[in-house]
Amino acid sequence: MPRTLIIAEKPSVARELAGVLGVKGRGEGFLQGPEHVVTWAVGHLVNIAEPAEQNQAWSGRWSMRQLPMLPSRFTLGILPTTARQYEIIRKFLLDDDIEAVVNATDAGREGELIFRRIYLLAGSTKPIKRLWANDMTEKGLQKAFANMVSGEEKRNLGHAAFARAEADWLVGMNFSRLFTLRAGSLITVGRVQTPVLKLLVERRREIENFVPRDYWTVEGEFAHQAETFKATWFAAPDFKDSKIWQVEEGQTVVQACVGRDGEVLEMEKKKGRQKPPLLFDLTNLQKEANSRLGFSAQQTLSIAQDLYEKRKLITYPRTDSRYLTRELFAECLDNMRAVYAHFPEISQAAAANIKAGKKKFECVNDKKVSDHHAIIPTALRANPATLGKEEWAIYEMICRRFAAAFMDDATFSGSTLWIGVEGHRYRATGKIFHDKGWLEAEPWRASEDNPLPNLRKGAAVTAQNLELVAHKTKPPAHFTDATLLAAMETAGKLIDDEELRDAMKERGLGTPATRAQIIETLLARKYIGKDGKRLVATDLGCWAVDVVCSMIPQVASPELTGEWEKRLKEMEQGGYAYGVFMHQVREMVSTGVNRVKGSNARPPACPVVSDRRTNKEVNP
Repeated sequence: MPRTLIIAEKPSVARELAGVLGVKGRGEGFLQGPEHVVTWAVGHLVNIAEPAEQNQAWSGRWSMRQLPMLPSRFTLGILPTTARQYEIIRKFLLDDDIEAVVNATDAGREGELIFRRIYLLAGSTKPIKRLWANDMTEKGLQKAFANMVSGEEKRNLGHAAFARAEADWLVGMNFSRLFTLRAGSLITVGRVQTPVLKLLVERRREIENFVPRDYWTVEGEFAHQAETFKATWFAAPDFKDSKIWQVEEGQTVVQACVGRDGEVLEMEKKKGRQKPPLLFDLTNLQKEANSRLGFSAQQTLSIAQDLYEKRKLITYPRTDSRYLTRELFAECLDNMRAVYAHFPEISQAAAANIKAGKKKFECVNDKKVSDHHAIIPTALRANPATLGKEEWAIYEMICRRFAAAFMDDATFSGSTLWIGVEGHRYRATGKIFHDKGWLEAEPWRASEDNPLPNLRKGAAVTAQNLELVAHKTKPPAHFTDATLLAAMETAGKLIDDEELRDAMKERGLGTPATRAQIIETLLARKYIGKDGKRLVATDLGCWAVDVVCSMIPQVASPELTGEWEKRLKEMEQGGYAYGVFMHQVREMVSTGVNRVKGSNARPPACPVVSDRRTNKEVNP
């Protein structure tokens, strides 16, 4: 009887898929039943081969004569540690008993790459179906199996995956060798890694070169009858700046105003609203977990992946969308019931709004969902006793955000009070919440109420006490995981070109699924170090960036990543050709290599030479 071969990305996922399909028979490296064979990769079974395997002339000691290395066709290689599992899959792919293949790897660019490399190297021609699962619960997997698409529908995603990997190989292999040979010590270069490192290097130098300045502010307590409130002096003529750069000027203000009567010049009251936040994508979840819990980006990703795969409590985490489709929204009351078990008040408020059907929710937008929707809890009820402390912390954040997105706006009254005393102006601001709405789900976001007296224009006040408060200007803060993720996500701010900036807004430096690994790679290569939550470029990292920027500055620039991510996204959507993209990358690499080979410029010396020299193969 003909059977269907299902290839998952990991053994644990394969077991889940087999359970849903009722497959119980066990073999070495696979599970089988009358209608299905379920097997698995172990991450990347097949990779682009090392340079020596691409071309014999690229083997041995590194030399400038070998560069540029531009394979006309990339040779794929099997990793020795997983060769046995690859052989098991290959035999099934070529078995006459198998009539079709289901690609059940992770539903994204990297998952597509893992499957298609195995399929290509094995030489299989069997028809492909694509399993696209957002939810690893039994119900979610059954739905995914019922709605599989043809492999052809994801062909463009496969092209983008191959293009990304091959472009990274060309940049990493060629430029790492080029800069290492020119500098005399090992430098590893990456299309995303190097621009991110440059951000950290620039921040370190900005801090080191910062010269603090003294300044002062005049802050005081004002009285109206029995009521008091605080206000701060602002400088004429536009009254936008409260900094005083000369202490004598501040002393003059205090002496002129302290103990004197003044009057209310303006009293402005506004009603304000704070809309609910959008749902989490991976990057925003990582930023929030780092800011609130001190978790690294990689730590958050690992926890979220376990909550998705093993616990089945959240949907697919490696997403770059903060929205839900209308189809999923129609079913989300089931998910809210799982939240109710632990957070009844906020989930009840959210569910009431959903049932009422009168409110338009900003997080529901079909146009803002491409491969995957936002991260939300599944309909499976969690048991806190079975979760680790860190797992529960991440799950709670996701549950609270899910409820918050469907709750009421927070409403408040804001007041701004301007006071005149002896020709000087002071400003007081206050806010009073009337209904905290969604802030009940995330109470740490609510600023404290700061009511001001109900004064009218012309009311008399007295500058009861004034103080000249000394300050120093501060340098920018070192990056943390949270702030570096934000910089990577919004790297378009560093780019002048409008079209590229839009592309960077969509993808930034790296993707949500890869940003944590980029940080970990920089740490492992000792290009950056960690001081508590702070990420700081090392001397070695500064040197590496200086070498790259002295020879081919664009390699360390966000423009390159912005242009590539834009093209890769277009490729996924069928709007840009793989061949055209790869031709452009080859041209860029070839031009850069030949320019450096033809130059006599010497880069700065490496500050750490002892273990940085190499003539071994390096895969950046």
